[in-house]
This record gives sequence, C-alpha cells and structure tokens, in this order.
Amino acid sequence: MNKYLQISLLFVLLCSACQDPVDPDELLNIDDRTYIVGYLSPSDTLLSVHVSTAVPAIGTQIDSNDPMADIEKFIIKDALVIISDEEDNQVQLIYNAERRNYQAPASEFDIIEGNTYFLKVSTDDKEYTSSCTIPQKVDSITEVITPEYEDEYSLKYILDIAFQDIIGKDNFYLIGGKIETEEQGQPYEWPLNFELDSFLTDAIGDGEILSQNSFFSFWQPEEGITAKITLQVTNVEENLYLNRRAAFLNDYNDGNPFVEYSIAANNIEGENAVGVFAGYQLTEKVIEYEIKK
Repeated sequence: MNKYLQISLLFVLLCSACQDPVDPDELLNIDDRTYIVGYLSPSDTLLSVHVSTAVPAIGTQIDSNDPMADIEKFIIKDALVIISDEEDNQVQLIYNAERRNYQAPASEFDIIEGNTYFLKVSTDDKEYTSSCTIPQKVDSITEVITPEYEDEYSLKYILDIAFQDIIGKDNFYLIGGKIETEEQGQPYEWPLNFELDSFLTDAIGDGEILSQNSFFSFWQPEEGITAKITLQVTNVEENLYLNRRAAFLNDYNDGNPFVEYSIAANNIEGENAVGVFAGYQLTEKVIEYEIKK
C-alpha cells in the first residue's frame, strides 16, 4: 500500500503543472441514478425488491432532524416490478408503504435452487433489467466452543465454525450468527461479530473444509444460564458478495483519508441504474450452550 501511495503521489506531482483547474461544482454535476436491490432464496417467505433514486453522497443534504422524511422522497412508489423464470412464469410485486419496497408472497412463485430468474423494473418510461441464479445450499455447519478467559467479572469464549465447500464451482460465502439469552426474565440478543472474516471464498481449494472463528463474552452470571447460538453460512452469488464486502469496507474505513472507497458491484442493466439482483442460500444451525457460574 505504501508503494502504491508513493507512486500515486509522484504521478500527481509530475502532472499537476500541466492540468487545468477543476471547478468543484462540476464534481457534483452527476445525474440521479435509479437504485434497485433484490435478493432471492428458496427459503424466503416474501419476495421483495427495493426501488429508489440514488443521489451523490457529496453535496446531498439530509435533514438530521427528520431523516426518514428525506428518505421518503427518494423512494419510487409507482414502478412496475416483475420477476419471471426461464419458462416465462411471472409475478408482479406490489409497493408496500410500510416497508418501502415492492413485495409478493413467495407462495405465489417458486424459487428453486439452480434456476435462473429475471427482474424487470419499469418507471418514468425507462426499463431496467437483471438476472440471477440460485446457488447451492451448504449441507451442514460444525462448531467448537472453547473457554478462553474467566475472572470474577466476565467470561470469554472462542467460537470456531466450519463447513465443507461446495465442489465443482467458485463459491462466495457470508458468515454470521447471533446469540440470545435470558436473565431474570429479560431477553438479550446480539450478533456474532466475524468482521472482515465474515467474507469467505473457496480460493484455497475446491471442496476444502472452510472455517472461521469469532468470540463472545458474558458478565459473570449470578447463576447458570443457557445461551441460544444461531450459526449462519450463506452461499451467495459473486455480485452480492462483492456488494456486501464493499459496503463493509466503506463503513469500516469511514473517515480514513488514506483509504480509497470501494465501488459496490452492480448488475442492473439500464440507463443510470445501480444496484444488485442476486440469489442466495442460507444454512442455519441452532445450538444451546450452558454458561456456568
């Protein structure tokens, strides 16, 4: 990274003498884009697609006192949104004001592993299209929980999860999970944090056992409690993987002047369109773990 920065700075210095000044206002002279996001999985109970206007982050004013009112004006509510399959079966998604997206019950349209689906969005005399293919589902997840640290105030555990890569294709995985407990009748829930390790591919070898680890901790309980731990491995299409990874890195590096922001993946076809339409398969495993005093 240091070498890259040095080369970049040298290039800027060499070229600065022959460049015309740039009017900063021109940097904001960017047409609004249509932003479309939809994910499909056989496990979905509801098909949903989000359609809105995307504007430049720089120069766009958002009312901090009422951000939802500002967000509302960007939502496109009169689009025609249709999902179809390879046999020309189709379903129209209807706008839902509460969720601010377009929806249809999954019972009205079969989403099947390995099949390809097509999205068409029509709004303001423009048409946007995309397609996705539903990936294969990971068979199973294994886990090992190891106590790492204990004192009179807290307990810390290391959680290792593993699964076998799906053989015969390039795969892209998102790793996650959550923990739920109850103390004195009060429920608590928080996510398992894998950070950047939540993004995993099979680049190390086809069909290998893939693993990641995280940790979780508790205050010393007054008495033994049971933690409900949900482990998640999601096999996603590459566009979705790249999109979520870019979003994570941009959020993680927010405010760092030495990091170039990642550009999110885009597979929406059409004039000034941006977004992702992708398939995924979620595998979950729920375990109960006794936290002893």
